[in-house]
Amino acid sequence: MIFLDVIVFLPLGLLFLTIFLTDFFGYTDALLRFDRVRRKVWMFVGTRSPIELDWDRLTPVAQGITPANSNINTFRSVLLVDLDAEGDVKFDGKYPRIASLGQTSLNEQQAISQYEYVRQFMEFGPAHLPSCATYLEHRTVFRDIVRFFGCLDLARKIDWRRPSETGGGLLLLASILCVLLGWAFLPFDIATYIAYRCNRVPKWPAAIEAYSNDGGEMTTPVGAASGRMRIVLKEAPFILLWVGCAFAVYAWFASWFIK
Repeated sequence: MIFLDVIVFLPLGLLFLTIFLTDFFGYTDALLRFDRVRRKVWMFVGTRSPIELDWDRLTPVAQGITPANSNINTFRSVLLVDLDAEGDVKFDGKYPRIASLGQTSLNEQQAISQYEYVRQFMEFGPAHLPSCATYLEHRTVFRDIVRFFGCLDLARKIDWRRPSETGGGLLLLASILCVLLGWAFLPFDIATYIAYRCNRVPKWPAAIEAYSNDGGEMTTPVGAASGRMRIVLKEAPFILLWVGCAFAVYAWFASWFIK
């Protein structure tokens, strides 16, 4: 029985630890800065000075990655690549002069839209960018622990006077999912919360910080709300239900070891 426990739980523990440590030693921000005045892209690479890229010399490349254990799902992303005369990637020391934009996505159009957003900023300026509903902040709040991969946001949006028109059906499905699988979601939400608390904010050289001041003081987008929201009363019943079910499963698992 002990041998079986080791076989089952050791790989799961190592997987969780790998994911946790990868996020724990990360950075809070995207590691690129776009300077439309000087037509530059600055790439943060840790302790050494940032890599300077010329925007007009970069070639956008759509990349597709299919995991080894899957022949169906292909993750898409857009890279900005600095090529030499022969079409090979240039290097800055040990670092390839390649800037990765945004996040990978299963949707190719979504990946391309991230490049298009940056391209519009560099070519036309911030006034031509589409509006956004939320913006990110460095701080984290307790609600981030119990979001259950965004399911809690559905409870926030629901209007109980018009549930069918404000996502009541979707909230019901999400609630069933969280009751059944919340025990699996919660550890990752907790790990993500701790990682955000511990992640480092990139420290850019003073010269590059001065460049960013050319555009004036940074302000929050007009009409957008912070992505770090406090818990509201109508979310509380769902939090208690989902977290309660998760801890019930943990207690059941623990009972097998206590016997």
